[in-house]
Amino acid sequence: MADQRVFADLHVHSTASDGLLSPRELLARAREAGVSVLGLTDHDTLRGVPEGLSAAEETGVRLIPGIELSCGWPTSDVSLHVVGLFVDHRAPALIDLLDRQQKLRHVRALKILDRLAELHIDVEPLRQRFQAESDRVLGRPHVARFLQEIGVVKEFQEAFHRYLARGRPAYVQKEHVLPEEGITAIQGAGGLAIIAHPGLHPHWKQVWAEVDSLPWDGLEVYYSEHTPQHIEFFSRIARDRGLAFSGGSDYHGEYGKHTNRLGLYGIGEDLFRDLEHRASERLSEEKRK
Repeated sequence: MADQRVFADLHVHSTASDGLLSPRELLARAREAGVSVLGLTDHDTLRGVPEGLSAAEETGVRLIPGIELSCGWPTSDVSLHVVGLFVDHRAPALIDLLDRQQKLRHVRALKILDRLAELHIDVEPLRQRFQAESDRVLGRPHVARFLQEIGVVKEFQEAFHRYLARGRPAYVQKEHVLPEEGITAIQGAGGLAIIAHPGLHPHWKQVWAEVDSLPWDGLEVYYSEHTPQHIEFFSRIARDRGLAFSGGSDYHGEYGKHTNRLGLYGIGEDLFRDLEHRASERLSEEKRK
């Protein structure tokens, strides 16, 4: 859903992971954009949720606590991102999983810097920054912005094309959570497990054959990079499987490929109410256990 303001943008990132705006700033920006509901889905962390919930009370924009988990398989380069919505950010099992992911991300980030240093790029200032922020969820976008800051590349995406993408000299394989493990953690925290941006996946048929039988709650049908053909295709899958429709901008701030998208991609109120109803049923199920 684009070219008009949406009711709910359920995929955005803050400074808690690799976004440029704090949760409070995101909520203010969402209000300006006319968004009624915002899903905060930082990569592998719930650290921004308390600030987001506080800011939501001030701005009048409803915040949905969420997460974007990097999932995959240990013997494969193929990955699958899973968005969790309506999660309890205090759920112990989910927190334990994210603590493990945070440590793995930190190790990976330092390995990327090692490879850049081998290419005679001075990354020591960023290494010191990373070591001082060991509690922060780190990722390749932090490295890409640094390379742009010091003039190694002119554009943010150029850093990926030259150094950070799979097959490039500073790429380091990510250690993944199994999709079924991610689903269990999200649903155990009262949330809905949704496959993120399926249209971006170059191996969709292979991945879907692997995960079709898992207990998904929904598909991110409406995404900022999905074409009309993607939307039609994934809408059909969602209807056939009885899955909820979700959607969002994947807004990270005013850099990279998702600039000026907040509030332009997401879902209408009817689809959001369906997600809300499913989340209420999930919470009731978890309380009965």
